[in-house]
Amino acid sequence: MASRLRYADALKLLGRDDSAVLDAGEKLADGGLAALGVPDLFGLRTEMVRLGRRALTGLREKVTGVSRMDRTERVAAALDVLVVVATFEGLGRALEEAGDLLSADDIGLTTAERWETAALAARPSAADAVSAWLDPEGRAVEWMALEGDLLGSLEGRVRATGADADADAWQQVGSAFSHHAERQFTELFRQLAADVPEFGVWAAMAEHRATRDRVAEVQTGLGGLRDTLAAMEPRAAADRRRTELAAVYQAVLNQPLLRTADLPDGLRLPTLESSYLAPAGRLDVVTTGSVPSSESAWKHLPVREDLPTVLAGLLTQPGAVLRPIVILGHPGAGKSVLTQMLAARLSAADFLPLRVELRGVRPNAPIHAQIEEGMAATLNTSVRWRDLADAAEGALPVVILDGFDELLQATGVNRSDYLEQVQEFQDRQRAIGQPVAVIVTSRTVVADRARFPALTPAVRLEPFDARRVARMVEIWNDANAAALRARGLVPLSPEAVLRFRELAEQPLLLLMLLVYDSADNALARSAAGLSRSGLYEQLLTMFAEREVRKHHAHLGPAELARAVEDELHRLEVVALAMFARLRQYVTAAELDQDLAVLMPDAGVRPADPGLHGALSDAHQVLGRFFFVHESQARTDTRDASVFEFLHATFGEYLVARAVTAELAELLEARRFAARRHRGAPPLDDGLLYALTSFALLAGTRPMVEFTQDLLDRRIAGDEEERAAYRELLVELFREAPYPAAGRSYTAYQPRRMPVTGRQAAYTANLALLVTRVCPEGVELSELLGTERGVLHEWGGLASQWRRLPNSQWHGQVDAIRLRHLGFDGPEPRSVLVPDEGEPVNVGECVGFELVSETRGQVAVRSPYDIVIPGRGLTGTLLRSSAMRVQGTVGRLVLMLLPYLTHVGDELVAWLADPEGGEPWSEAHDILELRLGPPRPATEAEAERRVRCYERLLSGERLDSSHVLVLRQAAEDLSLLRVGEGQLRGSYGDVLWRTVYSGLYRFEGLSPDVAAAPEVVERVLHQLTRGPSGIVAGLGWPQESLDRLLDRLLNPGAEPTPQGWSGRVRPRADSDQTVSSPADAGTATAGGGAVMSSAGEPGPSAGGPPRRSPRPRHRPYDPFYGNNGSGSGGAG
Repeated sequence: MASRLRYADALKLLGRDDSAVLDAGEKLADGGLAALGVPDLFGLRTEMVRLGRRALTGLREKVTGVSRMDRTERVAAALDVLVVVATFEGLGRALEEAGDLLSADDIGLTTAERWETAALAARPSAADAVSAWLDPEGRAVEWMALEGDLLGSLEGRVRATGADADADAWQQVGSAFSHHAERQFTELFRQLAADVPEFGVWAAMAEHRATRDRVAEVQTGLGGLRDTLAAMEPRAAADRRRTELAAVYQAVLNQPLLRTADLPDGLRLPTLESSYLAPAGRLDVVTTGSVPSSESAWKHLPVREDLPTVLAGLLTQPGAVLRPIVILGHPGAGKSVLTQMLAARLSAADFLPLRVELRGVRPNAPIHAQIEEGMAATLNTSVRWRDLADAAEGALPVVILDGFDELLQATGVNRSDYLEQVQEFQDRQRAIGQPVAVIVTSRTVVADRARFPALTPAVRLEPFDARRVARMVEIWNDANAAALRARGLVPLSPEAVLRFRELAEQPLLLLMLLVYDSADNALARSAAGLSRSGLYEQLLTMFAEREVRKHHAHLGPAELARAVEDELHRLEVVALAMFARLRQYVTAAELDQDLAVLMPDAGVRPADPGLHGALSDAHQVLGRFFFVHESQARTDTRDASVFEFLHATFGEYLVARAVTAELAELLEARRFAARRHRGAPPLDDGLLYALTSFALLAGTRPMVEFTQDLLDRRIAGDEEERAAYRELLVELFREAPYPAAGRSYTAYQPRRMPVTGRQAAYTANLALLVTRVCPEGVELSELLGTERGVLHEWGGLASQWRRLPNSQWHGQVDAIRLRHLGFDGPEPRSVLVPDEGEPVNVGECVGFELVSETRGQVAVRSPYDIVIPGRGLTGTLLRSSAMRVQGTVGRLVLMLLPYLTHVGDELVAWLADPEGGEPWSEAHDILELRLGPPRPATEAEAERRVRCYERLLSGERLDSSHVLVLRQAAEDLSLLRVGEGQLRGSYGDVLWRTVYSGLYRFEGLSPDVAAAPEVVERVLHQLTRGPSGIVAGLGWPQESLDRLLDRLLNPGAEPTPQGWSGRVRPRADSDQTVSSPADAGTATAGGGAVMSSAGEPGPSAGGPPRRSPRPRHRPYDPFYGNNGSGSGGAG
């Protein structure tokens, strides 16, 4: 009923100045279809088209001069009418073309049925409507599913009357209907888009690819949004508050791109209007089960190049006042600047933007109170929300709540219901006739700390691509061309910047690179010789030196160098504070606590701070660096702050820098002690222990790479220096398990952690460091200082590592590898080496188990002859068990060596069933078929066995594992067959169908099978032509089977059909993704379907069963190395 009323309401809304349309809308709303004189379906079509076209006439005049919300509602109503008109015009033309195939009597409908038919096309459900605006792939006509809903309903009713119109007739009508409806919709839509800009905006949202193709160059200053809104003919703002706000927001356009005075002489920053580049974005509708904080939730969505158009579309559709619009992004992605630009551009249109920085309002205040506090800060006077809403005068208020993540992080408050409160605020405003749109910005990673109302549109800002980087470099060079020439410098090229893409893709960090190069062309001169760690060192040093010179202008060279190093050391403490707490931010209070221990003189304490008070050490350290982001929020007693680096790699580099620097200090102390003629005190590793006993350097790959690079630079190819580092690290490792008397820095306690956990982290980091110093590896006997019980002692130590968080443990396993070499010979040894991601030799992982209980060799295939991918699930499990010297895993793998040799290299992967079934394992199903009885005792066992065959006989190419399964099927069928013709109507009958269906779906042979085709030929002959073959068992046509076998053995004879994806085998050159088998008749239905499907017919003489698209399997496992408690999971 709701759909029917929606269409009637659309007619009434557009017919306010047209009595005929208004009268028709009112009659339709009352159910008075008969009063319109509609005799049949063709009459219904004529009347719906006539009313609709009349309602759409003069649409531009109907939406001009009204309030923003009225305009939105009328344009949306016009789209509803347009859809119905296109639907019935398309249906009418399709029925006319059908001619005698469908008579008028066939489709004679009652009045009620005509009403239901019309209602189908009136409007989709609320869920479909929202998804439709944001559907990145669908066209509007596909979104409406015209041919599916409307034609399906008609066909069902016609068949219910007993009419005998055949399937071909309906198929022809359906095809023509879809074509004509789409064509009519497109033509009408284009006509309206020429007069009403909203239609063009909505079309761009749906057809993002066409929009992308039209964007020849990246526009600056949200110019496209400005032009789009201007075309909607906004009314001039009259109210004083609106005028004041517009002036404040538009003044931002003339501000410099970066608020800093720290520039080389003569350089200038371009204004926001001339240089702001809108990022691209991804668009989604958050529904139940969505995880917007996860990267995987976004990667399958297409990139929207014209983000301003998308935002304009969201703000001009009716759902804008129903739920908030959420903008997500990483630090430095440009969320806040985007909201500033939106406020500036929206203020010139029929919108009333109200930008609120959540860092400056009370975190627990109601939404309307936060708006009032934010506006008070903007206008320098107190203001009531209701007064602002009343002053809108037809403009749609757009409340922009910037920095939800800051509100959470800085205060620690729990506002998981914040977005729901925003929606409730919108509901109340709509109920009193003052609808309001709300935009909320937040960092992506904290999005999981808020519950999203159903169908909330969310935009995730994308990093800059090469085109935007190049455009920004061009803008910078144009703005500073004269200054660069005057200083003898050359303009920077985009290629030089893109060598450091991880920084260049973040807008704020890109500016940092541009400022850095403008000093002396450092980036332009470096060419390809500057490493990533070298760039970070130069960047940090340059900014630190500028800060020092700013406050101490008369330092000599030595004093300046020392002051710069102190500045960098302060930043190291910040990075270490985050590293030790296993997160990417630190509160001001936590940082003050750490600085008091690691660098007590970090801040300056004035004798008389005055009324304003003294700055904390944390704010003195970080207030000077614009690549450090501060999140602030107000509390009842103070302003709370949280700090984080704009890019995580800054912190990772600084941690590696601090650790390698302290290691160098220890080496010097060791050398000094060796030179003393008198007794030297024990080596104090207190600071190194403090820095590396709370978290692992291997927790992130960049930290490992930075550590390697910094150590290489310190050693600089000097083998004596390398040997000295090796001796130091081995000594530290051997002493690590024992109490250290007089160890310094014991007061450093960034978080509470058991002594055993700290010892585990410390020894794990020492092991990583020694492999970075000794790329050829270190034997365990040297590292532990003993020849006896080495594996037992090491296994206990590695088991302590395993109790660390999952991400830390798996990072360690990915960074170092324990290779058990020569255990099949007379000189076994275990060597710790760097892990470079190379394939895994199975023997090097489990070889120690070859001699665990026997004096001589055991009678198994040599594991040293088997190599599997190193980063697959099985490869990771083997590397993990090798590190922990797990005998149980080693023994089981030795027992399964034949599987790894002959079947596949993935033993432990769970595969998700896209049909909703249980996750399954290829290894399990193969063993179940081979070891289970071929004659199932129960119907449930029969179903289970057939399901194993269905899953295993899936894929694009028939490979060696399929041959194994087919061989098993042939054996099963030979044992099942009692006599000629005894298979039909039995479990064997269903098994035949399953095998045949699986064979038909293969597109050919895999390379390993094609290299020796005689093997598969024998198996296929036994299945299809032997005494128990398909022909003998079921009497299926030999010709059909011959064609099938010929296509398998000679795949070039037939083009490969398109439209479905085959399975990718989990081998060395693939991931773990495979596809699901299609149903074999009714054999997979639940509840006894296997045994009850015997009556289903097999393939007809006309050919094999129809091939259907099959979805791809996904790994059921989360990514190996997922964060967790450390319990459970492979490895």
